[in-house]
Amino acid sequence: MYDRKQMEEILKENVVNLRFHARGGQGGVTASNLCVEAFYGYGICQPRFGAERMGSPTESYVRLSANEDLIRSNEQVYAPHFVSVLDPSLLSEVDVIAGVPKGGWLIVNTALNQQEIQEIVGRKDINIATIDATRIALEVLGRNITNTIILGALIRVSHLFTLDELADAVMRRFKDNIAAKNVEAIKQAIEDTCVYDIGIQMDFTQDTKISWQQVELGLPGYKEVDKAGVWYCDEETIPVGSDQVRTGSWGEWDIIWDEETCTDCAQCWFICPDFAILREKGEDGKYHMIGIDREHCKSCQNCLEVCPVNAISKQLKQGPASCAVPEEELKEAN
Repeated sequence: MYDRKQMEEILKENVVNLRFHARGGQGGVTASNLCVEAFYGYGICQPRFGAERMGSPTESYVRLSANEDLIRSNEQVYAPHFVSVLDPSLLSEVDVIAGVPKGGWLIVNTALNQQEIQEIVGRKDINIATIDATRIALEVLGRNITNTIILGALIRVSHLFTLDELADAVMRRFKDNIAAKNVEAIKQAIEDTCVYDIGIQMDFTQDTKISWQQVELGLPGYKEVDKAGVWYCDEETIPVGSDQVRTGSWGEWDIIWDEETCTDCAQCWFICPDFAILREKGEDGKYHMIGIDREHCKSCQNCLEVCPVNAISKQLKQGPASCAVPEEELKEAN
């Protein structure tokens, strides 16, 4: 792990690339903006969106250098030296370590330890830092916005900017009370971040793109393309529809239904935006609630708010945080 002086020397002739993986609404884009605002040298940042809605996976890219000529690129970051993951469910949904060189850093908001993360991402040649950012966000900010907290962990392992530099950027970006809470959360994150350094020095000269991937010829419909483009309607050929997207991993809460308390008033069924309230027709000819479709429930909590008898509750998906597994235990396990 480099200290501040070493990082300043690296930045004179190199670009440091960062990539943020988040879900819509968690502040991944703002995190990338704050990196540039807090950095003493030159920087650019840009987001990449898919479906622009709450909970959908997003990426945001940052390029930093003390040499302004080296950051003149508007392409996405293909070889990030530091990757920050704001939502742990993305570890199994997105290739978060794509392009990361040996000795690169993976910073994750998670309750998992580094050994469990290594197994998920399939890499043991990168450094890992974990922070229970969700817990800090709920305790300090009162909502699950983990972007500034993950930046606290980034300060701990990267030394790209200091706490004071980031605090100044936060104070410029947010209002007084909100800014103060975020600075408090950042300070706590710096202290609570669990660092697992494997001791491999990173190659900051590595900044190469992945091979360009063209659409494979021979897909149904490519020969007869009408003016509106290609629309695949045959689900046996190409799976389509929202049933193919596991939106249930997007939220931080598990929604709990109490069958004994439920009165089948159906208010939750009417308000659910994702049809995640399950019902079936009984022998009496009436529909009765039978549960919650966790595959698609995004834990928006609308059902919890409208339930007149408190038959619906919630609990955090993420449990207590685990710190790094000691080296002795790793050697015994191997």
